[in-house]
Amino acid sequence: MVRSGLLAAVAFLLVASAHAQVSIYVTSSSARFSNVQSGEIVTYEPTGNLAAEQYANFWTSGIGGGASLRWLSLGPVNLSFDLRGSTQPGTPGADTALGGLKLGINPPGLRLKPYIQASGGYLGTRTVNENSTTTYPYPPIGGTLTNHYAGWEILGGVDYPLIRVFDLRLIEVGAGRGYSTSAPSITALTINTGVVFHF
Repeated sequence: MVRSGLLAAVAFLLVASAHAQVSIYVTSSSARFSNVQSGEIVTYEPTGNLAAEQYANFWTSGIGGGASLRWLSLGPVNLSFDLRGSTQPGTPGADTALGGLKLGINPPGLRLKPYIQASGGYLGTRTVNENSTTTYPYPPIGGTLTNHYAGWEILGGVDYPLIRVFDLRLIEVGAGRGYSTSAPSITALTINTGVVFHF
């Protein structure tokens, strides 16, 4: 009985692998990050030093991309593994590296291909370092303050196929959070659009 079950599982995986399809995509990527720690102002008091944390909210734009391996198709529904990353260079800026599962739907008679995805991984932000003191000299230190987070994101989007091997990614919107042991959690909102190639 166990042997029959194992054989059935292997056969299922082989069939799924035989129909696997790899997609590679490149997108423009805009993101808004909120509650990002950007330094602190230290006030020297007779009774002790007081530190007021500084936070930043910012929009930033850059480029993103990734690859999806579709390994299971059941009628109009398909399931894929997805690896993605993005970079919004400069300061303020951000970098992401995420992996997760993508559920796509290709409804009969409709050219649009909507999908939803859950991903987790790395989020990194860069802000202007606002560390300073209320005593002379008190201007901000300047430079870049980098924060690193473990995070997750839920994304949804719509692709429009032009030819069998090429789609337009009309819109993709995502929202998530980042967590750090050394800084407060942040929220992230992403908006992407681009092109998808199928192999």
